[in-house]
Amino acid sequence: MLKKTLILAVAVAIGVSPLLPSVFADSGAWQTTVATAAWDYDSFRVERLALDAGASGPYAFNDAVFVAATAQACSDPDACEQVDLTIFKDGVSLEIASVSDSVTDAFWQTAQDGRFIYLVPKDSDETWGTIYEYDTESGAVTALSETTRADNSLSFMTFATDGNRLYTSTLQTDEDSGDVETALSVYDYGSGYERTDFTYALTAPWQEIVDVQDGNALVKVFFDGGFEQLWIVNQTARSVEAIPDTWTEPGADIVGAHYLSDGSIRYFRNFRLWTYTQGADEAPSDAGGAYLTWFDDVADAVQIDGDRMAYIDDEDGLYVSDLDGVHKLGVATDGLFNLTGDAIYFQNDQDEYVGYNFTTRAWETRAYHVTDAFEDILVGVDENGNVWYENTTNGRLLNVGFGSVATLSDREHAYWQGTDGNVYEVTFSPLLDLVRNEVEAFSAYGASAVYLVSGEQMWLVPSEDVYFTWFDSWDEVVEVSQATIDVYVETSDYEGDLKFAPGTRVKAVSSAKVYVVGSDYEIHWIVSETVADEVYGSDWNQGIIEVNDTYLWKYGKGANIASGEDVRSI
Repeated sequence: MLKKTLILAVAVAIGVSPLLPSVFADSGAWQTTVATAAWDYDSFRVERLALDAGASGPYAFNDAVFVAATAQACSDPDACEQVDLTIFKDGVSLEIASVSDSVTDAFWQTAQDGRFIYLVPKDSDETWGTIYEYDTESGAVTALSETTRADNSLSFMTFATDGNRLYTSTLQTDEDSGDVETALSVYDYGSGYERTDFTYALTAPWQEIVDVQDGNALVKVFFDGGFEQLWIVNQTARSVEAIPDTWTEPGADIVGAHYLSDGSIRYFRNFRLWTYTQGADEAPSDAGGAYLTWFDDVADAVQIDGDRMAYIDDEDGLYVSDLDGVHKLGVATDGLFNLTGDAIYFQNDQDEYVGYNFTTRAWETRAYHVTDAFEDILVGVDENGNVWYENTTNGRLLNVGFGSVATLSDREHAYWQGTDGNVYEVTFSPLLDLVRNEVEAFSAYGASAVYLVSGEQMWLVPSEDVYFTWFDSWDEVVEVSQATIDVYVETSDYEGDLKFAPGTRVKAVSSAKVYVVGSDYEIHWIVSETVADEVYGSDWNQGIIEVNDTYLWKYGKGANIASGEDVRSI
């Protein structure tokens, strides 16, 4: 069997390292992730994280990855509506205590304008709490606004974000009539502009701001008796308008309501998808497609990403709603699917793991269900619970663990929950980004010479040391006739002796300097043990190939490696 460098790598653990027990950082402080055990592999490291028992997740919210656990500050955990968050980024973690548990609600997340914004409630007569933003690029946390508590306020309900403006909803008592009312307020934290109670105080016991666009708040209002209705509240015009035909019977529900970029609104009412544009439509119209399934929790049956919404019907038919309408893409086995910004992934009724790219309109088939993507890196899980990593640029595919849905925080780190209930972190070596050509090895019957062929190029393999940086065993060599070898020599560009494969560590016998061979086939000095550990892991000094000083003269010297990121440029 020919061996390609774009191979499926099934790794074997080479060590287990018990680390420190769980520690709880001060809220807002970044720290190195703490693990109870770790396993080093050739090109990645897996750690079982030391998190509180019962932590849920990992969740992916607006480019951030986090887990949540019942807030330690809660006196009654069973009735607690606050969670302690642990956010992961670049291999470190950020602990944020006592956050409103709404942050784990996928539908609430759609109302935050594509940003990670959350509430930390406060037990105070003056304020309901503080609204913060976590910047997924810088890792910084910024306080945006205190949510003022008026004398007649009864409870704080929800908030949503639109640019610099925060929209909040509260329950209050009318100062004149004594009626219990809901009220919306808006605060612009950029200019300091504030307007309170611009809804004219709807007489309703509850309301939820489900989305905001261009000053229009889309609000689901709950009335006595179990009735629901969608309203549009324009704080600029101070207008309050109920969307026609959205009044539900008791027990019915409105879910997934959101704005599209063209100003239209999509939502499910009684499991049917509707569309409505204020000022253009007299009433909502049936958006097409099928009924939303009633067999699954709605949070598992609907996903929203920008202008696209994916959902399944009661027979696991998979539909995507966008600006062009509603389209059926097939059947999602067991109702499992994953919508990303550019594609949707699912297992079809032919038991194939497939993906559809919305930009290229191309279908692809993989060996696993893709659960997350970051740039050209994919992670996913197959039917046996194996967790996979794939670099779509160079085709590297790795089985990195076992568990449930895997999520990427960046191109070097992924997280998943194992079957034992623990959360696992995998750190990928930057060596996985090195490009290696697809190659084949040949030799003539009975001859000792081995040749490497890639495309129209051909090399002679000069030694076992060089060969085993490309292949795992001699079984990969295909024996052919000498005449076939001669044809290869005549028709290929003969490049002479083969060099070490990209990623190989090499040093001269007389020197302590360790080099890595790049995709450019030059050698690059690894400037310190710290950098070597970052690139290769704790066993970085194992498996280094020693050669005579003169042997390295065959290689040009490239830029030094001062960080893991430098590896990606060689």
